[in-house]
Amino acid sequence: MKKIRVLFLMSAGHLIGHWYIGLLMLVLPLLKQEFHLSFTEVGLLISARSLAGAFGNSVSGVLADLFGSRDRILLGSSAGAALCWLLVGFTEQYLFILILIPLFTMFNNLWHAPAMSLLSDAYPERRGFALGLHGSAANLGQALAPLVVGVLITYLGWRTAVKLNVLPGLTMGVLLLVMLPGLGGLTKKKKTTGQFWKLFKEHLLKSPQILAISMVSVFRTMGQRGVEAFLGIFLADHLGLSPVWVGFYLSLLTFASAFPEPLIGWLSDRVGRKSILWVSLTISGLATVAITVVGPGAPLGISLALLGIFHYSLRPIIFAFALDLTPPDMGAATISYVFTWNQGFSALAPLVGGVLADLYGIKVALYFVAGLSLVAALCVGLLRPNVGAEVAPSTGE
Repeated sequence: MKKIRVLFLMSAGHLIGHWYIGLLMLVLPLLKQEFHLSFTEVGLLISARSLAGAFGNSVSGVLADLFGSRDRILLGSSAGAALCWLLVGFTEQYLFILILIPLFTMFNNLWHAPAMSLLSDAYPERRGFALGLHGSAANLGQALAPLVVGVLITYLGWRTAVKLNVLPGLTMGVLLLVMLPGLGGLTKKKKTTGQFWKLFKEHLLKSPQILAISMVSVFRTMGQRGVEAFLGIFLADHLGLSPVWVGFYLSLLTFASAFPEPLIGWLSDRVGRKSILWVSLTISGLATVAITVVGPGAPLGISLALLGIFHYSLRPIIFAFALDLTPPDMGAATISYVFTWNQGFSALAPLVGGVLADLYGIKVALYFVAGLSLVAALCVGLLRPNVGAEVAPSTGE
């Protein structure tokens, strides 16, 4: 039962964190209109968000594995993200948006390393499945937010709707305060700085396979950041859809990934992760191109669903691959290491995409995004085959 409670609580927190990402994708076209932003300024906002996310991920993993505490990091993540969105609702200047959205992302990304390492510890032989459920909850939250908030915006306006979104994060904070003390395993034995960095260099810095999976993660995440930056604007400006319909299509994108993700994670535990990554990334690149050439209706819905299934569902497999190669007492640092790579480099994609959109149109920015997924598929060739249910031995503490 304790394992199930860990899975529930970590998944619920991940759902709330990605609820806020779904909120951002929906509100982004409105922010562009409200503050008269160019595509380059939108790209700069998402790029700054990625850099802040890289910082949050790197800090949380080091703190969790070096000092052994995971509970306070989880609580700070939920409460901090919620308060940032409350402040966004009051903001009147682009400069403050440029501060608050990255700050929200930093708090949001504190979640991943302690939560995913907890799940990896609880389910060492089924980590692809457990991380798949964790990711599925995130995609469910990211899918529900545009639907719910799209309706709220229609009746209340975007500022009031955004202010009300302080409630999910604060509710999660209360759940964590009540349930965390009974979970156990939140605090691990502290390491000396020397012990930590010795393990870090041995298992992360010197591992060609960790570098290879980080490269796959980088280009995949660059593509996803491009989707987050430009898809909502493409639907609203290029196709002329209302906030409700933009919310519907954005929800469809992430709903499509929510339910296959545990299945794909389970399958990767059984047959290995490499082939699933290659096929999925190739299809996701082609689906992104299809979005630009079909009109509203079933063809657009099918293209978005394919992108959701074959792109958004891959992160648990990538991190399960990395965790298969490292010992349990470096789990949080492993998550942080890969996240820092992909969040840091993915900051380039929205900025480059924004410049391309200003110069050549938003379709060209989406073609660029599609190309990033295809490059990620090529990088899969560097991975060792049949990595799946192997469990790296612990080095002890």
